[in-house]
Amino acid sequence: MKHLLFIFLFASLSVQAKVTLPAIYSDGMVLQRNQPIHIWGQADPKEKIQILFAEQKQTVKADGKGYWEVNLKALEAGGPYQLQIIGKENQISIKDILIGDVWLCSGQSNMQWVVNNVINAEVEKKNANYPQIRTLNIPRRMELSPKDTICATWLVCSPETVGRFSGVAYFFAKKVYEETNVPIGIINSSWGGTIVETWTSLEAANTLPQKRLDRYNKNEKLLPPTEYFTRKNKEAKRNDYPSLVYNAMIHPLLSFSIKGVLWYQGENNVGNAEPYTDWLTCMIGDWRNRWNSELPFYIIQLPNFDSINKKPLWAEMRDAQSKVLAVPGTHLIVTSDLGDPYDLHPRNKQEVGMRAALQALHYEYGYSDIVSESPMFERMEINGDKVIITFKNTGSGLEIRSRYGCLQGFAIAGEDKKFHWALGELKDNRIVIWSPKVPNPVAVRYNWENNPDGNLYNKETTVFLSKRPQRIELPRHGNLSGSREVFFLSASSLK
Repeated sequence: MKHLLFIFLFASLSVQAKVTLPAIYSDGMVLQRNQPIHIWGQADPKEKIQILFAEQKQTVKADGKGYWEVNLKALEAGGPYQLQIIGKENQISIKDILIGDVWLCSGQSNMQWVVNNVINAEVEKKNANYPQIRTLNIPRRMELSPKDTICATWLVCSPETVGRFSGVAYFFAKKVYEETNVPIGIINSSWGGTIVETWTSLEAANTLPQKRLDRYNKNEKLLPPTEYFTRKNKEAKRNDYPSLVYNAMIHPLLSFSIKGVLWYQGENNVGNAEPYTDWLTCMIGDWRNRWNSELPFYIIQLPNFDSINKKPLWAEMRDAQSKVLAVPGTHLIVTSDLGDPYDLHPRNKQEVGMRAALQALHYEYGYSDIVSESPMFERMEINGDKVIITFKNTGSGLEIRSRYGCLQGFAIAGEDKKFHWALGELKDNRIVIWSPKVPNPVAVRYNWENNPDGNLYNKETTVFLSKRPQRIELPRHGNLSGSREVFFLSASSLK
């Protein structure tokens, strides 16, 4: 019996002595190019660890609690490489590592939606021969306090694996890779049915005005979740409180360098749009601070949906999303023509990913000739009973997509703020609108419906990517801006 006990104790000590890496380091991973490569893990206290990677060699000593970290020199895109971690009791070897661009793709169910469920899924999977595109799917969970670990492994894109990739993220990565030949890593950290608040850390949330916090703690700052749920005597749920999903699905990633963020969320905040701009702005600032980087944020606007509800709840949310463009380094991908009036989860994720990719190619990869953004409202002029609207970012020009040339989607109002559908025309690349019911207009809005039917588009243009011509339809877009109480929302199309 004594011998058995000794063996058991010896085995336990051996396990404790082994050097370890977080799960985010696994075969097939992608590391961010042109940034120092941060590697960390656990070992015995004061243990010396040797790190070998891409002709770099470093030795580091674990601290008193066994934590160790090292920063290797930044590398250009390339690979595959092998990472070796050598401790006194064991050696770890991570194979098939690529250096490229890592994008965090986050939000709720329309980001979570996998390739298995998109339109033409079988064709897409059959053609998914992109071994330089990889994904890390973060397990969906919540925690009452910030965690440092996840349990996940990287997947290399193939016809057999791509069905488990986020559809939007995959089609985004596919287009970017095809045009740049840079390996792309996707970190898919998304969870259907989540609200923006739960993706925001508690510390950041407490910087918001009290009116944004009153729903949780009237006239007080937010309590730690453990204390809050104890006081409320209820079980924690993912949407009950800020930080719960952030703690488990974002915080463990903070030491891992990324290129930028693709954000697709808002459906579960519909009906409470007014605070959304503040919360998303807060979340963006929080993530940037924690990554210590001015990460570009590409915000996918909600698509058209819910043709039955007369209250423009989805339009209000799209408006709230557009207001976040006031934050530098943010971009809006308009999708209000890509939805399904009767399905919260439209299957055309190809087009959504394409639109996001075109913007990223323009802003992050130097393809300045791509007209990737939607035309944005610039100013309006009132001339008698007519309103003349000028846009910026119009590319090669605007056009009305209608068999008969009839403009749709615009409404106009006078001082009484009662909106009436407007007639209109395209003249000198500006929109002229009017209504017999509004002799003295003061306000205009466009696509202010849950399921809008606006048909103002950009003309097609030919751009050259990777030395080959591509036909790209320029998107359209609007946001709440301007003077004279102009209310303006739009949609986009890139077919």
